Amino acid sequence: MFRILTIKMLVIIFGLMQIESANATVIEFNNDGSTTVYEAKDFLSQDRRKLKFKPSVSGIKNTNYDEIISKAAKKYSLEKRLIKAVIATESSFREMAVSHAGAQGLMQLMPQTAKRFKVKDSFDPEQNIDGGAQYLKFLIKLFDNDMDLVLAAYNAGEGAVQKYGGIPPYPETINYVKKVKAYYSHL
Repeated sequence: MFRILTIKMLVIIFGLMQIESANATVIEFNNDGSTTVYEAKDFLSQDRRKLKFKPSVSGIKNTNYDEIISKAAKKYSLEKRLIKAVIATESSFREMAVSHAGAQGLMQLMPQTAKRFKVKDSFDPEQNIDGGAQYLKFLIKLFDNDMDLVLAAYNAGEGAVQKYGGIPPYPETINYVKKVKAYYSHL
């Protein structure tokens, strides 16, 4: 019995030694609005280097959805780059994206928000972008053009922003506002 356990342990140890090191990227959104990116080359050695966060906008500047975005921007008097920044943050331009909370499509509309803005198919890019743009316009009016509150409400809901009288103290929402603004400023 001891011999079998020893052989199993040696197999496990040998197996662990054969695992190649994996790369990982950790993005840290700081309270001062800056972002730090850690590249962990080898998790076990904790070899990390800090990089400045520069949103990758190469695939965002020209997308398959530019015509739809332009149409929605014109219809609701919004900047195209605001809509693009929200889409980049919400779904990375994946029209079939579904969040853990149930948000759907490019602009990650919750089912009740989609219904509220008459979106029948959240996975249809035109309907989704129109509904998301309409929601942004509603939030801009509600929060008197305060973009931090608009973005916080897009992420956490207008009720949460009203409840806290500002950006809710949710790390996800705080980071969301920073990320959208970072994309927006680089477009």
